[in-house]
Amino acid sequence: MEHDLHGLIDSNISLDVPNIKCIMMQILDGVQYLHSNGVMHRDIKGANVLLNNKGEIKIGDFGLAKKYDSHIMANYTNRVVTLWYRCPELLLGCERYTPAIDMWSVGCCFAELLTSRPVFLGDNEAEILEIIYKKCGTPSEATWPGVELLKNYTISAKHFPRKIREEFVGYSKYKKI
Repeated sequence: MEHDLHGLIDSNISLDVPNIKCIMMQILDGVQYLHSNGVMHRDIKGANVLLNNKGEIKIGDFGLAKKYDSHIMANYTNRVVTLWYRCPELLLGCERYTPAIDMWSVGCCFAELLTSRPVFLGDNEAEILEIIYKKCGTPSEATWPGVELLKNYTISAKHFPRKIREEFVGYSKYKKI
């Protein structure tokens, strides 16, 4: 594989909508294959999405991957996934999670393809959470039942409304996909 998604984005190559759709379809197919075979990747990010000159995508780096059984809710470490691609439940300390954590990371890759930069760019977990809250809204029991039970959850004095659509349109090169 000649490239990775991160390097492609960093090189300022302009991708049109059909190319982005093709890349995303292949990533989603790959993740679906992993999940249907009982594997959580746990580190989906641009550097681990490999691309060749024919436009074929492969998912690489299975160093954090874990087998799972959908019938058993096991405990796992929450210190997985590169920080900018880590989902809120992991940032909040959840240790019982599903392959859905990979889907958050896939969404971050999609947003990065559209904006040409990481969407949740921060230096530490608290900073990333605040950035997520500012874009996606501050979670509460009403919007996320059980969130208050997560070990790193604290009721924030700051409450941010959900405004991902407004935030995202402002960064996107594309108005409609």
